[in-house]
Amino acid sequence: MLLSISLFEGLIIILTAYTFYSIARGGLKPYGRLFFPLLLYAIPTLLSTILYTPSHLGKGIERSLFLLVYPLGGKEKLRYEFFKKFNLFLIMAGVLLIPVVIYKFLRTGQPAPLWGGWFEVGLLYSFFSLCALAMFLYTKRVYYLLLFLLFLGFVFFSMRRSAMLGLVITLIFLLYLLRGVISKKVLAFVLLSLTFAGSLTFGILVEKDHRFATAWELITGKRALDDQALNSISSLRWEIFKKGLEVLQKDIKEKNYLELLIGHGINSGYYLEPKSPVGGTYESVFLLSELIEKGVLGLAGILWLWFAYYSFFFRFKIRQREDLLLLPSLSFLSVLLIGSIFTGFWDAMLPWILLMFRVVERHGKAH
Repeated sequence: MLLSISLFEGLIIILTAYTFYSIARGGLKPYGRLFFPLLLYAIPTLLSTILYTPSHLGKGIERSLFLLVYPLGGKEKLRYEFFKKFNLFLIMAGVLLIPVVIYKFLRTGQPAPLWGGWFEVGLLYSFFSLCALAMFLYTKRVYYLLLFLLFLGFVFFSMRRSAMLGLVITLIFLLYLLRGVISKKVLAFVLLSLTFAGSLTFGILVEKDHRFATAWELITGKRALDDQALNSISSLRWEIFKKGLEVLQKDIKEKNYLELLIGHGINSGYYLEPKSPVGGTYESVFLLSELIEKGVLGLAGILWLWFAYYSFFFRFKIRQREDLLLLPSLSFLSVLLIGSIFTGFWDAMLPWILLMFRVVERHGKAH
């Protein structure tokens, strides 16, 4: 995953095939609270792509069948030592990738790890931040806290609102879980760090980014709220949302029941009328964009997954110090889900994130 997205996807293909083989042979049960929500999402995603956008079948398979690798994470109950080494590995990766990110930024103007760009920096360093925080809570060693702050800085440096929103809200959720475990000093420090980092980043972005500059003008009353302002703040999402609503209204008016049920397929924005202003998707609010591509069934699968995941998350019990090591793997999916509200459910790292959640779930720590 860290070295190459192509190698990672090749590995996911192998693991997915192995998962199906193991289920067919009876060596693996399709268990896990997210399995049926994922299945409900995967079926209309694949079917609608086959029917309406077959030229994107590769992406349709990737965004449906690859997610069903999830049960494999529950094949074995892993020891706490695994989670400790896993967190340390990701922390080390975060440190080693810093020169790469900075070098690419200085050379191209765009920070990036070994592959990807702004979004990957934001998402990966969100994961690294969670690992560093968990190791600090587990060991009480200050250098992990410093690494947490460093990694947090890279998340805000990425300037990706989805990553910043996903990490900040997930950290707040984690603080709720840790309310009876950590001291008030640590709680106050984390909250102050988030407030300081957020305020500093917003101040910088007001000067550097027209989206934040427009938001500040609205806050201070220097500009009226209109379509132009909404499009500036939302990176054209307001206009995309309106086009998507037209597509949905047309489906209802023309009684396109099958399309409403299973969606129009991956990247259908290229072919529908009115076309998406940004290409293949109607990326605005996931409730609308996912409804257009995957239909009522696909959207129901996502909403079911949200409910199933957070019902586990908020009932997670920290019964001993070692349980702190599980928090990053528990929380990766939260970062992605919160960040997907204004983007979309799919991410190339989602199969890995689901695997890690299933590994934690296998521990049976929620009641």
